[in-house]
Amino acid sequence: MRKYLLLLLMSTLFMAPAAYAHTMDKSTLFTDVPETTSNIQDIMVLHSIGLLGYNGKDMALNPTDNLSRKDFASWVGGFFGLEGATVDELAQAAQKEEYISSLEGDLTYKEINTALFHHKLELENPDATMTKEEYIAFLTEHLDDDMGGHTLLQMGGFAEGPTGTIEDVVTGDETGIIINGKTYMLSGHPRIFAESTDAKSWVGQQLERSIFTTAGDHHHGHDDNQEGHGDHEEGHGEGHDAPATNAATLQYVQFSSTQVAADDTKEVQSSNATPREEQQTDETTSSNSSTVWVIAILVVLAAIFAFVFVKRKK
Repeated sequence: MRKYLLLLLMSTLFMAPAAYAHTMDKSTLFTDVPETTSNIQDIMVLHSIGLLGYNGKDMALNPTDNLSRKDFASWVGGFFGLEGATVDELAQAAQKEEYISSLEGDLTYKEINTALFHHKLELENPDATMTKEEYIAFLTEHLDDDMGGHTLLQMGGFAEGPTGTIEDVVTGDETGIIINGKTYMLSGHPRIFAESTDAKSWVGQQLERSIFTTAGDHHHGHDDNQEGHGDHEEGHGEGHDAPATNAATLQYVQFSSTQVAADDTKEVQSSNATPREEQQTDETTSSNSSTVWVIAILVVLAAIFAFVFVKRKK
């Protein structure tokens, strides 16, 4: 009888919802960036690859402030996988590797060109500083520029991922999506541009863009012809149009903005519902909630009954 009781109690554990990977969506990036921001997708892409930092939750972006050399250096340190756990440590690591010469003052376009683009960009005003908003627009414009066989994405160990209709999803301890019969797993901390982070709601939706993290395949070095940086190049051979190993996971997924807009419209329609429609919705929600509570109470009563029965047998 004790075995039956144990099985009964254990079965209640399966009533808890499955835990998904820690995700960030368009509403949880920065405290001062609303999800209706016009460049929200650009912000999410740069955030997902580390060029806006990795720990934006509960932090402000302050997009109209000038971008400091120190902040940029710390982002570059994370982007290239340099050693360091804090902003100071990553910034100092980037300076040591000569991605930037100073951590004081504000960043210039010339310094971005040096650190990320191998001096290959032609700049109208190289010594001008920029706001974070302008930095986001500048990087987005040049994200896919070819710099001698690789792009900025590939330099950081990333690659464009699959697109298409989500046929099914994998849920549980890890989350994945299935497109054209192939399964693609999400990373442990993906950025999600969708109306919901619940993977089951993605089935049937169009994946508009995705980005692989390619298992730490970084390409270091500021200029192919610059001396002293040959030893910073690693793992940047051919085949970067696809993930280099089976360990590659999706760091960013972006569902069709048309679909997201349609879902947003549904929310607006719901907020404009008539009193009768709201009453029907409330009744349905109340009914579902009542059903859950009834099941929970029955499980508790069954457990109590089993416990009392075992004690009486003793």
